[in-house]
Amino acid sequence: MKISEDLDRMKISGKTVDDALISHVKKNGGLVATIDIALKRAIKKNGGTIISLANDRIILEPGKT
Repeated sequence: MKISEDLDRMKISGKTVDDALISHVKKNGGLVATIDIALKRAIKKNGGTIISLANDRIILEPGKT
């Protein structure tokens, strides 16, 4: 959690957090950390990059360009 103290925060809007993240990625691109399979698909479909965990490893999954 200490890492998050140094990150910039921005206001986003949407019906759900997932909708807000997808909307932001569509407009601005970006990187999202999640293990939610449906959200990962949607973010990658809209050009975003995913960071996730699998088998105690950090996985970087680039989106479609």
